[in-house]
Amino acid sequence: MKLIISTLVSLLFTGAFLSAQMPGMMTMQKASAPQGTTLGANTTSGAAGIALGNRVVMRGYVDFKYGYQTKSDNPVPGPDKSDFTTKSDIDFLFDFSPVTGEVHLAMNPNPATAGVDQIGLEQAFARYSFNRDFHITFGRQLTSLAFDDDETPGLYSVTSSYQKAGSGAHFSYNDGIRANFNNGRFGFILGLYDGYWEGNDFNNDNVGIDIAASLMIVPGLEYRIGYAHNGVQALPFGGTAGLDEVDDDITQFNTWLSYKTGALTLALEYDKYDRIGMDISDIMMLASYQFSDLIAASIRYVYEDVQSENLFYKNANSGSDSDRISLAVLFSITQNFGLNLEYSHWAVNSTNDYTINEFYIQGLLSF
Repeated sequence: MKLIISTLVSLLFTGAFLSAQMPGMMTMQKASAPQGTTLGANTTSGAAGIALGNRVVMRGYVDFKYGYQTKSDNPVPGPDKSDFTTKSDIDFLFDFSPVTGEVHLAMNPNPATAGVDQIGLEQAFARYSFNRDFHITFGRQLTSLAFDDDETPGLYSVTSSYQKAGSGAHFSYNDGIRANFNNGRFGFILGLYDGYWEGNDFNNDNVGIDIAASLMIVPGLEYRIGYAHNGVQALPFGGTAGLDEVDDDITQFNTWLSYKTGALTLALEYDKYDRIGMDISDIMMLASYQFSDLIAASIRYVYEDVQSENLFYKNANSGSDSDRISLAVLFSITQNFGLNLEYSHWAVNSTNDYTINEFYIQGLLSF
């Protein structure tokens, strides 16, 4: 693992050095560095999309993907796996300033049920802006503590960073109310929900909170830190002979640093997630470069460490860790259509070590 991390860090700094020293080596349209953070900002007003009148904008995407997976024979031999998956999303954005709102409809909206067709309400929230910097959002909204975007067009590769034990921990959609502040350089949110990952009411202590802050240190260099907690009613194991009393509160700590300038994007993320007998720690490193208007490429490394505690008996623990390297090449065929490729290699260390190789080809229509 140390060798992999060292190699990737070297690649990150090499990419930064080359982009700084040879700005004319590629023919491309230069993008300016982000001037401010989006955390806590009103991103509804002025959003791009298809105008449906003066106050309504529609946007969305269709994500069609073919995946092929091979797995080493240890621990479980079996046939290779290949399949098609489709995911789509349509968003409606309303601007009646100082009141704005969004409704997001999605097919297969739950990443935990990938491959199972579902059509559901992903988000539906309203926002009241007291002034340019401060507003309140209420309704079903994204509660995200992660560098990755929750929607496919915002990713730097075909797949999201965390695909295994931690994949469901990094964002969810919940009913609640949230205070938001953003003055461009600094962003802050504080939310209260009737559950975060588990539960959907306050009666059983299913209270969820999240708090996050972001600072744009200089244009393009952003640091973000956040914490979430989900209180869940204790499971009734206490008092039974030989069994532990289960503390099943769920917590997540997430922090990341990103640097975006011109065509180059670098990111480093650390995430720690504790949930009912599982202690998950993640590290993600990403380097992405936009070579031209047509082609971009990304390399990403993810380390996940999962320690599981048996909820019923003391001193019965198990664990595993994995290293994943992903290479993605993204082709912008038109302004609205992309053809993307990704190869990922897993090395999983557990009771029985094994490897996984994955290949994806994706057609992505966004509007």
